[in-house]
Amino acid sequence: MGPRSSTHTWVARAVVWIAFLGVAIGFGPSAYAVLAKRLDKHSQSSPLVDLDLVGFQKRPAWLGETLLLVISRDLQPWLNGRVPILDEVSARQLLAGLQSVPWVTETRLDRVFPDHFAVHFGLRQPVIAVRDGQGRPLCLCDRSGTVLPFVDGLELPVVVLRREGGADTLHSTFGEIANDDRALAAAAIAVEWRDQFAPLVPGGPKLIEIDTTNLGERWVRSPDYPEVRVHLQRDDGAAVIFGYDKPVGSVLPRVPVRAKAAVLRAILADFPGLHGLVSGDLRFEVRWRTWLQPRQG
Repeated sequence: MGPRSSTHTWVARAVVWIAFLGVAIGFGPSAYAVLAKRLDKHSQSSPLVDLDLVGFQKRPAWLGETLLLVISRDLQPWLNGRVPILDEVSARQLLAGLQSVPWVTETRLDRVFPDHFAVHFGLRQPVIAVRDGQGRPLCLCDRSGTVLPFVDGLELPVVVLRREGGADTLHSTFGEIANDDRALAAAAIAVEWRDQFAPLVPGGPKLIEIDTTNLGERWVRSPDYPEVRVHLQRDDGAAVIFGYDKPVGSVLPRVPVRAKAAVLRAILADFPGLHGLVSGDLRFEVRWRTWLQPRQG
């Protein structure tokens, strides 16, 4: 094949590619609309997923029956009706609806053919119960301080928003971070106690309240009066108040958790079940007896 013939071949190829680009650019949007319409038609005629037939395949250990019923009730508005399994719009609406529920974090949807959805989503675990200055329930909070609906019957430590520490109520919307630093500090202490402190004191007393009224020393400015106190349950059900520490994340030094746990173990050795005690302080590893009320002897 000579040079002239080769030139004609490349010209022909160029014309073909130019023609193709003309279709893609000049007629692409129209072709896309036709294709999308055909796909939508097929998706609408695909097998239906019955959203009413919902069930949990597995759940975290902390999700008890009481909380399970509450969360299921809050998810229910988005889990009804029937949608085609290939309907992408309905799938996106389902995920957006579930993510609007305060309990839910990230979500993901998998199609299980022929007619099932597998929806994966994270749940926020409440760690504290927040009450107003009069003890009335306000909300629950997870470890990040996200505000969740209040649920009765959960064994969670309480934080009471007393007037001495600021406002005696909370102005936050469910699903948002609490706008009160006392609630945020209490949530962090609750997680620290559960994950770090309690394992060091097996069979120890129950944490029933976290007092953050003096956060930032806004009530009493004294090294003897801590920013955070904890209320532990005595063997007769009453509360024993202990000085605990500065808040988690404080720029000032904190007493190590292991040291505070050692103090509580020593106290329990002398006062099983905290019997007869009213108050004490977990910050002083050497002088802890000095802070007990009533004092030993």
